[in-house]
Amino acid sequence: MQRRTALALSAAAALFSMLPHMVFAQAAGGDAGQVVNDFTQRGITQVLQANISKQEKSDRFRALFKQFFDIPAIGRFTLGRFWKAAQPDEQNKFLTTFEDVIVYTWTRRFSEYNGQTLKIQSSAPDGDNGALVNSTIVGKDVQPVTVVWRLRKREDGWRVVDVIIEGVSMAVTYRQEYATILNQQGGMPGLLTQLQNQAADLARQAKAG
Repeated sequence: MQRRTALALSAAAALFSMLPHMVFAQAAGGDAGQVVNDFTQRGITQVLQANISKQEKSDRFRALFKQFFDIPAIGRFTLGRFWKAAQPDEQNKFLTTFEDVIVYTWTRRFSEYNGQTLKIQSSAPDGDNGALVNSTIVGKDVQPVTVVWRLRKREDGWRVVDVIIEGVSMAVTYRQEYATILNQQGGMPGLLTQLQNQAADLARQAKAG
């Protein structure tokens, strides 16, 4: 994993771990804002504040992540043109490992829960079936951090497809870094090997951290 992708992941993980409560302002496209609100509120009560083992926290977060994020859509976007060229088993392995990388990265940061607040300020349409939810992390003795959530409307409701922190898109960062790996490591086999090694390393760190 390249440094920029790691930084984007760490920022997103820190985002989740810094949310003791949210202030939700109903606005245009408010249903999408409510999804963001529900994700973080449930993460706080069911994961961060729960008196359970690290493994159970990781398992609960994985369930929330799969419920509120459109993992297949994010994965297809990050692979770009390489997605269609990949074999079905490679696509499935990528999505599984991609999910592991994100879940274990976020799990490592749960201990950084420290009292900041995420304020949702507005929601706006993003194309015919999308919405952007604008929010800010605020806290004592820290600079405000701007966070934009991109969601898409699916048959069963809104799903998050990107988190943009201080102008840095996680999805775009993944796409750029994975394209580099795919070109340098001989396509999907090389990328899958690198991601599987990274996921295993992150899992060990999450359990020990």
